[in-house]
Amino acid sequence: MKSHAARFSRYALCAAQLCGACALLSNAAAAETADDEWRFRASVYGYFPDIGGSTRFPAPGGAEIDIEADDLVRNTELALMGSFEAQKGRWGAFTDIIYMDVGDSISEARSLAAGSVPLPPGLTANASLDVEAEVWTLAGNYRAFDTAAATADFFAGARLLSAKSELKWEFNTDFGPFAGPGRRGAGEAERDSWDGVVGVKGQLRFGSHGQWFIPYYADVGAGDSDLTWQAVTGLGYGTRSVDIFATWRDLDYDFGPGAKIADLDFSGPAIGAAFRW
Repeated sequence: MKSHAARFSRYALCAAQLCGACALLSNAAAAETADDEWRFRASVYGYFPDIGGSTRFPAPGGAEIDIEADDLVRNTELALMGSFEAQKGRWGAFTDIIYMDVGDSISEARSLAAGSVPLPPGLTANASLDVEAEVWTLAGNYRAFDTAAATADFFAGARLLSAKSELKWEFNTDFGPFAGPGRRGAGEAERDSWDGVVGVKGQLRFGSHGQWFIPYYADVGAGDSDLTWQAVTGLGYGTRSVDIFATWRDLDYDFGPGAKIADLDFSGPAIGAAFRW
């Protein structure tokens, strides 16, 4: 009788262990299935950078691009900004695009385009500067770190910059070399650049349920440009399917001294929302 009880106890223990193992395997399979599902995140945001850089126009001297954020808001003709991410398990991909058509102008100025072309005494100028820029990033990523507190993705891809700037000027008096038909004119500079980029991105989460997060992004690359880099960080708040965020974004290009557009940079705040499903 005792041996039967002992045998029954062993069978019960084995059955319990088997059930526990099955439960663990079931949970692991469910987790693996969840990890293997496609997950998506789409963001729309407003980006209000200061635009700076040096450009060589076929005008009297060179010219310096310098459009402030408040001018950008007042004089924006068109701005489209957004990003899209897809993740399945450890692997994923993302794309980000910024398109801006902005302008600035000066009146009765003593120099052209932010002071880089000084004018002779007694001469002033009216001028307008228009900048059209498209920045498109496309990359694949590997999720190296993923916990409730943080994620880290390493990525590699490419970025396209297509920029065009146009300067129009008009002098208000005949003076020396500026007399006659040369009192007014226009200059234009264009640049298309493909660059390979590598970097890291992710989030640091905190709060009672991890609802607050610090997004971070950094990349560096080269190709048609001598050097390009980008950095983003800020603060966000997330619900089950929506993230609200405010960040600071710097994007810089260096094309070298011989290019018409020698360098170009964007620096300023971004505010937006991301939708997850």
